[in-house]
Amino acid sequence: MEIQNLYAGFDTLEVSFQGALPKETLIELAEAKKIAVKNHENELITIGPGEIEGHVGESGMKGGYAFTFGTGPLGELWSFKDNANPSEWNIGVKVYAEALAAYSYWEIKERLYQRLKDMGCTYGKESLRRVDFAMDFLMPDTFSISTEQFVVHHRSKISPYLKFEEEYYDTGKSDGTYVFSGGRIETVTVGKMPGRQVCVYDKRRAAISLGKLFWFTLWRIDPKDRTKNVWRVELRAGKKELKDRWSIRTFADLENSIGDVFVEMANKIRYHDEIQTDANVTRQRQHPLWDAVHEVLDRNLTDYRSGLLPNQVKMVVAEEQREIYITQIMGLVAGIAVIDGLEKEEILNILPSQVADIIAGRVGAPNTKFFESVIRAQRRLLFIN
Repeated sequence: MEIQNLYAGFDTLEVSFQGALPKETLIELAEAKKIAVKNHENELITIGPGEIEGHVGESGMKGGYAFTFGTGPLGELWSFKDNANPSEWNIGVKVYAEALAAYSYWEIKERLYQRLKDMGCTYGKESLRRVDFAMDFLMPDTFSISTEQFVVHHRSKISPYLKFEEEYYDTGKSDGTYVFSGGRIETVTVGKMPGRQVCVYDKRRAAISLGKLFWFTLWRIDPKDRTKNVWRVELRAGKKELKDRWSIRTFADLENSIGDVFVEMANKIRYHDEIQTDANVTRQRQHPLWDAVHEVLDRNLTDYRSGLLPNQVKMVVAEEQREIYITQIMGLVAGIAVIDGLEKEEILNILPSQVADIIAGRVGAPNTKFFESVIRAQRRLLFIN
């Protein structure tokens, strides 16, 4: 079975920092949060001596974080407690997947510390909360995942969810997590967070359904090419796995030991070949996919990078958003056609110019509020504009 590794790198990085923002900045965040709640839309503000721009959300996050501050898809989601005491753990951050694909681990690490300085934080030690490592493989057309071929510890938790027509049904069992779509399993998850977890899923399908088309640019695959079968193996280490089992708390600990964490995970949760003659699982052959996983893990994981430039990611994300707006426009125009009782020939020959005239008239009207909408869109789309 020929398998090609298309991508490998960290997919999630979550960190807490001991420290705090100045009291005046916390007041700014509180005021921005009030506006976000009032407008039901994230509020763009600038904070700190480095004048960092970010969107303040309508709500905080669990763990006592009162405020969120997002710096765009190529950045991070920061969370802050409403506490100016720098001796306490008031700062959290999650790096977005797009950023982890566009930048190396070392660049991300450096940028996090620079962000802390630019936002005016007083900070001390860091504490890792979660680290995920993802590997994408181009698989043969005949490949499909099977829960029966996973070999795991008998205490590993797998809670089944069945997916039919985008609906999820809890089967009430605890012997497997798998997601069906169209009669085939598209996701299998073994383990439970915040411990350790292995997830194998149809990444091509997931990228399309979630609108994350930048992955196709990274893979150098046409999204319309259905012959390309891309599957992801994702190894996830939560707080308990990192701290309790491996004593990994700092970036230095991660750099020294994270490879061992994921190698052991891939050894403890294995995927075996379909046809086996030996009943003893310890002597059975592992699937070529798992051979490919170990080949990736044999390298220094912090050295992996996608080769995708940040501007490439930004362009793809911008085009995705543009296509969303066009789809919405077409749906609204279809409604106008129905209300006006237009036939197909009238829709083709008359409707486009009618809509253009309506837009021109509304945009050019003396009392237009269109440009207020433009300003709001500029603030909302700042990071992909």
